[in-house]
This record gives sequence, C-alpha cells and structure tokens, in this order.
Amino acid sequence: MPAIAKKLQHFLGESGTKPKTPRYLPPPGPPPNIDVKSTHVPPPGPPPRFPKLVDFPLISTEQILTLYNQGYARVHIPPDHPLLDAATALFSTSREFFAKGLHKKEAFHRSKLPPDLSANESKGKGRSSEEGWSRVEGEKEMFTFRRANTCPSDDVARGALENAQKLWKECGIFMQGMTHSIEASLGLESGAFDNLVNEECSLPTDEVHETLLRMFRYERAPEPRVVSEKHRDIGFLSLVIGSSPGLEVWDNAIIRRDPITGIVSQGDWVAIEENDSGSTPPCDLTFTFLVGETLTALSNCLYQPGVHRVSVPPTAPSDDDDSSYRYSLVFTLRPHRKATIHTPSLTTPITGEFKWLSKDGNGFIHTVKAVDLFNRIASLHWSVNDQVEEREARKIRLELEREAKAQQTLMQT
Repeated sequence: MPAIAKKLQHFLGESGTKPKTPRYLPPPGPPPNIDVKSTHVPPPGPPPRFPKLVDFPLISTEQILTLYNQGYARVHIPPDHPLLDAATALFSTSREFFAKGLHKKEAFHRSKLPPDLSANESKGKGRSSEEGWSRVEGEKEMFTFRRANTCPSDDVARGALENAQKLWKECGIFMQGMTHSIEASLGLESGAFDNLVNEECSLPTDEVHETLLRMFRYERAPEPRVVSEKHRDIGFLSLVIGSSPGLEVWDNAIIRRDPITGIVSQGDWVAIEENDSGSTPPCDLTFTFLVGETLTALSNCLYQPGVHRVSVPPTAPSDDDDSSYRYSLVFTLRPHRKATIHTPSLTTPITGEFKWLSKDGNGFIHTVKAVDLFNRIASLHWSVNDQVEEREARKIRLELEREAKAQQTLMQT
C-alpha cells in the first residue's frame, strides 16, 4: 500500500485491505555501467492503473507518460503565452525585492503582517515560511503570498504584489486546465474537483488562502550543494518556474551500476531544468509541474507525488546576479479550506473504492472536510523551508511518532 494511504489510516481510522500497488520491472537487458547521472528516458507507456492517455495543456505525450509514472512533467510554454509574460514580470520585481537591505526586508516578516481573519479555521499556518518574508541563513530567502493584504507601503513591494496577482491568475487558469485533464484520466465527471480548486485561483485580499505563491532566492557557494532537501509537496498541484538550473526530480526508471562495487540500484536525480546538453532550454524560464500529496489521496493513490529537491551549481566569476543566486517562483495549489470532499463522487472504475477513509459503527465515513484532510497530510511532514533547527527537530518527532505507532501495531497483533 502506498505510504500516504498507510499514513492517512493512522489519522482517519483503520480500513479493509487494499491490493498492493503493482511494481514495474526495469527494461530487459543489463543496466548501464556508468558512474554519472543517466539521461532521463521516459517509460514506454502508462502504468496499468491508467487505462488511457488524455491530453494535458502544454505538456507533450512523452511528458504525460512521465507524469503518470513519476508525478512530474516539463511544461512547454510558447513565447507569447500570458503565463510566461506574468512570470517574467514577477521575476524582475523579485530580484529588486531581494536586493533590498536585510533590515528593510525584515519589515515584511510574517510576525509584522496584518492578522489573518480566518486563522481559527486552519491549523496548518503556524510555520514562519507560510506568509511574508523569511530567511534560512546560508540557504535561501523567500517571500510568500497568500493574500493581497501582505505588503506594507513600499514601491517595490507594491510592484511585486501587482505582478503576483497577475501570475496567480495565470497559474490558476493553467491549474484549472490541468485539473480537468486529471479528472478525465481518472474517469471523473468534468468539474469533480472544482469545489476544491476554483476558489483558490485568484489572490484574496484579507482572508488567507491555503494556496500560495512563493518567490525564492537560493544562495550559491564555491561548491555545488543541495539547498532544499528531498521532499514532496503536500498540496494538490505545484508549478515551479526557474530562471536557472537547480530543480532536480527523482526518476525511478533510471538503473545504475556502481563502477567500483558493481551494486545495481534503481532511481537517480534528473536535472529537469537542463536539456540533454546540460544547458538551459531555449526559453529563459523553465516550468515544471508536480503532483502533491493531496492529489495522491484524492486520486486514491493513482497519482504519486513528484519527489524533488534543489541543488545549486557553484558560483562563477561573473557580474551577473545569477552567478551568486538561483531565483525561482513556485505556485502551490491547495484545496479550498471551506470545501467538502464527498468520496463517492470521486469513485470510478479507475480509482476503485477509497480505503483511507475513517470508520464509524455503520461503516466508512465518506465525507471529509478538505481542510481536515490537508492538515492531516501536513502533520505527517516537515517543511524544507523552516529553519534548520526547527525542521531537524520536526524530523525527530515524526520518527519517534512512527516508531511508537509501529510498536503499538505490533503489540495489537
């Protein structure tokens, strides 16, 4: 059973036995004898759990197969597309904002922002990286938009907000198209996810949305290094927009043999923002689409989350700002907090019956509040954008909780 379903059962109750997810064997023949990363080779077809391919906007057939199998895909944005225009504009104001002095950026820290009028409805907003400006020293700075009432009176900040509203709108349009394709791939009626998605597709003024738009500036060093550890997004869908290489995705289809030990292993990191020659694509910006843990739950584990990290190259002698930093934008679509999930409407011959639902005396409870599902998923994870001490402590707490639950299960058998 996929890990997310097992984890959700601890919070949503025990259930019947779910058939194991089929394993996909590597292609015939010996693995390549290499000691460097392999070029990504897309799988030959959709996994058995998906009966057919459907069209996804701005994604090639090859990348649709990768999305089905791995939970990520490269998006091909044409030169005159409004999504590209909006992202380009926000990158410009993002650089201006991050170039400010530290004391000026601290005025935008979450602790100094207006209060969230709906704070009592969501448990998942306590982390300092969830709104406004924050910094993880030696790794990154970020600014997170979740409402329009975020920026104090400041020309650069106002410009960033205006551009963030435009990009949020374009990302919302793109995500709605992707969601409709996902519905078709699962055999759902068109609009089955609308109650979870549509309200999140415009930037609110005062009430904080679960969805967020985040500007990043990662710090480069003399040596290559990982500045955002291996993780999966907890939301519904994410779009990562990069201005220089750094985003890497985990590809299970790669087979490697260690040239020294001869040990064969499966899976490796792929620098998805580079082309086969190791350079950036012809377009100045790259767009990568990722499945999140919430969609994994709502697709009954058919869509698997895209595993990724950020690894920045070393600095290079140059006057270009990109030699010192990597800039990126991330739009993370999360389910609307006031929405209700009714799993019978999401059940098809493709998805099968949902197994992670809680039980009462009369059987499964088929209705779940979206905010409850999202917060339960969030509670199973640590954030790569928290301070180092906070996330390491969170890792330890989660591991202790897993050990305690495993021990409890063992004693009950």
